[in-house]
Amino acid sequence: MTMSQTYRLRFALSCGALMLAPSILCAQQKVDLRRAATADVSLRIQGAFGALRVIAWTKDSVVITGTLPKGFRIDGGMGGADGAPARGGKFFVEGPEPLGPSGGALEVHLPANATLWAKAFNAAIDVSGMTGSLDLNIVSGSVQVTGSPRELSVGSMDGTITVNGSPSWTRLKTADGNIGMHGGSSDAAFTTVSGMIRVSDGALERARFESVTGGVEFAGDLARGAALNVDTHSGAVDIRLAPKASTEIDAATITGAIEYQLGRQRPDVGRDGRGATLITMVGQGNARLTIRTFKGNIRLTSR
Repeated sequence: MTMSQTYRLRFALSCGALMLAPSILCAQQKVDLRRAATADVSLRIQGAFGALRVIAWTKDSVVITGTLPKGFRIDGGMGGADGAPARGGKFFVEGPEPLGPSGGALEVHLPANATLWAKAFNAAIDVSGMTGSLDLNIVSGSVQVTGSPRELSVGSMDGTITVNGSPSWTRLKTADGNIGMHGGSSDAAFTTVSGMIRVSDGALERARFESVTGGVEFAGDLARGAALNVDTHSGAVDIRLAPKASTEIDAATITGAIEYQLGRQRPDVGRDGRGATLITMVGQGNARLTIRTFKGNIRLTSR
């Protein structure tokens, strides 16, 4: 029996009838897929699931459990020869409601250093403890990552993105969804159209925040030699630096206002009495903060 046949059999048995194909409908189908894997295994999961919980562990194996409602099925499998630890696997969930949140719930345990790629339409994705690479994509719903993966890329249309940790390389992108990060990163880029960007409780080295109408709130730290660039069209920018921050500041708004509470220097009024610019230094200026906005107001304070 091949590994593909083994996975199909386990899925069929969970429906309560021996040797049924996965396409046979059950009132409530249980998923139980298990395979030995390498510590750096690569796993892809996509399709019509409503919830995906991913938990890192120290075992060299991949375990996928959960339930799927009537009319849904999971297909795919782990690659490699029978009996050998798998280096990769692909799974796809499909059903009569591919765009809805009723596609059931899956829980995945895999090695912490694994690479995971997941994609769904309307889903809640929750990942914890991973140190490898994550690439997560949804249209709506939510993505929450707890831990400090080596690489983190999250894309969403109107779903929220929340990160509690300090990934080394971070890319978070939404259209209407909010972005929240409690932690730092050595290389980060956050992009949104109308959602809020909120970052705190960590140090950044190289980072860019971009929005159109969404606001930006930063209450983290800038590492020595760090560079943070903030760009918005009409979104307000609120920067709250540490009391002993050491930063060069270059801020400008074309039609908005600048509120500066970190020193005695006053912003210069722009041409025609509109807008404002501010170039100053806090402490020894060991980092650089650049802010550009067209209509948004800028607020620089101490936390």
